[in-house]
Amino acid sequence: MKESTEETVWQVRNSFFGVYVHFPYCFKKCDYCDFYSEGIGAGPANDELSLFKSYQKEVSERVSHFPNLKHRTIDTVFFGGGTPSKAKTKNWYHFLEFLRSEFNVARDLEISIEVNPEDLSPQLLEEYAKIGINRVNVGVQTRNPKGLAYLGRHYDKEKYDSLLQTLTHSPIQRVGIDLMYGIPGLQTSDFYSDLSYILEAGLPHLSLYSLTLEKGTQYSRDVKDHKKTEPEENIQSEILTALPELMEKHGYRWYEVSNYAKPGFESKHNLKYWTYEPYLGIGPGAHGMIEGHRYGNPRNASLYQKKTPTNQYEPVTPNSELALTLFRLFSPFRYLEFIEMYLDKSSQAKYIETIHLWEKRGLCSISNGIFQWKKEALLLLDDLILSIIV
Repeated sequence: MKESTEETVWQVRNSFFGVYVHFPYCFKKCDYCDFYSEGIGAGPANDELSLFKSYQKEVSERVSHFPNLKHRTIDTVFFGGGTPSKAKTKNWYHFLEFLRSEFNVARDLEISIEVNPEDLSPQLLEEYAKIGINRVNVGVQTRNPKGLAYLGRHYDKEKYDSLLQTLTHSPIQRVGIDLMYGIPGLQTSDFYSDLSYILEAGLPHLSLYSLTLEKGTQYSRDVKDHKKTEPEENIQSEILTALPELMEKHGYRWYEVSNYAKPGFESKHNLKYWTYEPYLGIGPGAHGMIEGHRYGNPRNASLYQKKTPTNQYEPVTPNSELALTLFRLFSPFRYLEFIEMYLDKSSQAKYIETIHLWEKRGLCSISNGIFQWKKEALLLLDDLILSIIV
């Protein structure tokens, strides 16, 4: 994809939807991770074939409940987890063929997969390219062995050392890396060392996010038991506010709180979550939003494969949800389109009134129906979003 000189303005799109597929198995479950996943070591999952059959079954069940999906077009597919790179490539290929046989598929379909460094290799990327996967995201988090040990992550030094060589020679051009900051025991300089190393490669997408303490994780239990300390919030705030200017100097656009991309290389699938577009969530622990309703699957792979997918759908409440998603974007969007499409008259008035107050405080710009945050809003963002929905 060629870089664009003009910044994209996001807008309402009603004729497309995305598909997220959750593969729940990992080499080792990370201590901080609150997604449903199970560590199974280096070998394949015993129930992998059964799991992929269940994916197809769930898609068919969802379509029977929402038949209008047949009139929409899939323009993004995202294989997440867990560690979807643990699954056999041929199983992802067969699932993609199934989707193509069941739905209209966009010509420029974005197909993403999350890969952990221990699985990454030139051969794997060649396999992915051959089956049509055109976007790869690698969960590095940090290159510091001490930080990886703190996070409870598996570490293969050889794979980490060859990471950039593999990605910069990849047949898949849309590649990205996740980095984490605020890990106790590491200094600000440790994060910037990681970031500088990655920036030198010029990869088109970087997700830069802070370590968070999530309930129910091993990390939260360790903090409660005084075995580990909470994330370094001062370091996190310092880095968070410094990143936009730094990344801009390297040619990256800041399009969501934690995401930076070279122009034209944004994650189209993740943008669906932030611009309120519909998506199917397939697999154990996955969530979806279709035709104004949300649903969630059991966080248990065995139970997921034995039971018919739930038909319990909860109506979404756009008066609050729109703010929680749309206003995480730091690239411009046509706010009036979204407000008029999804909100009742009373809520429209509240949103518009609040947005004008933000503009008067110098926190955002609004022009011709287009909204964009200014960097001054960053540390206030949670409170600002809350003010629009209270």
